[in-house]
Amino acid sequence: MNKKEKRSQKQATCFLSFLKCEATHQRENGHIAVANNYTSAGHSFHRFLLSRGKNDVTFKQLSPLLASDYESWLLASGLCKNTCSFYARALQSVYNKAVKQGLTEDGAPFKGVYRGVARTVKRAIGPEAICRLCSLDIRKILIEQGYKPDSRRLAHRQRPLEFARDMFVFCFCARGLTFVDLAFMRKSNVSDGMITYVRRKTKQRIEVQVEPMMQTIIDRYPSTTDYLFPILTKTGNYNQVYQQYRYAITRYNACLAQLGKMLGHPKLTSYVSRHSWATTAYRQNIPLPVISQSMGHNSEKTTQIYLKSLEASVIHQTNRELLKHVFRKKETKSNKKKYQKTISL
Repeated sequence: MNKKEKRSQKQATCFLSFLKCEATHQRENGHIAVANNYTSAGHSFHRFLLSRGKNDVTFKQLSPLLASDYESWLLASGLCKNTCSFYARALQSVYNKAVKQGLTEDGAPFKGVYRGVARTVKRAIGPEAICRLCSLDIRKILIEQGYKPDSRRLAHRQRPLEFARDMFVFCFCARGLTFVDLAFMRKSNVSDGMITYVRRKTKQRIEVQVEPMMQTIIDRYPSTTDYLFPILTKTGNYNQVYQQYRYAITRYNACLAQLGKMLGHPKLTSYVSRHSWATTAYRQNIPLPVISQSMGHNSEKTTQIYLKSLEASVIHQTNRELLKHVFRKKETKSNKKKYQKTISL
């Protein structure tokens, strides 16, 4: 048996070796994000195996017990549930491909591992904060922070922040447009006052009417390429385009983080505009199916994830108002003293 045959045999029986092949296959087919997810999860699982004195495992050795131990190891490392879930979903995806290729029987190793999406900290901001962001005097704030007026350093810092602010507002106005769809949007997607595009995540066709504020932002940033905004410049080679996109979203979030501090909302990220639109629409009593369709969700369950924290706050406020109504008339001074004495017991 030659080296190539031995390597092929190993790839057919060992999980991480197969994962590397799948990551390469995905990358060669232009699925860079999927390849990166596989690689990231593979590195994590490899570190776990190294902690046990192993470099790889066969498909038969990848048991529910081992997967459960891996999850415990991740949590003990201080990772949150959503990060653990991300790794588990990626590894399960690779495992499922091996099953489909007949390399192993389905032993369902990740069946008992958490693969859902845990509720996170509320990421929406209200209409007042959106308006304050629009009118934020970024130049004035930077000068107060020590930047010299009319200096190149000030202009170099001011322009990216204003651009990030305007892109955030544009995404909000465009019904919670995601940054990836914004970055890859072409001038040809805009026609007769309408933006028509296909969501990269769900492949749904979406139409958004260009509102006056959106048109103002489009006119403010003329692009010299086929892209609507000067976020991406490269075309053709998908790997290069994707790398430029990764750099762009990293820089965008860095600018939003600084804008968030100026605004008093330190958790400002690219997805806050999307959550904010959904939350604002819900508070305006727009029906859930309409919100779901407007955002290009495949299911209303996805929309409900956006609104769970809002629903909880509404419930808490409702309970508070109810208790005020019930006890407002009955809380005389004597009743309060009697109640406090009962509590102290």
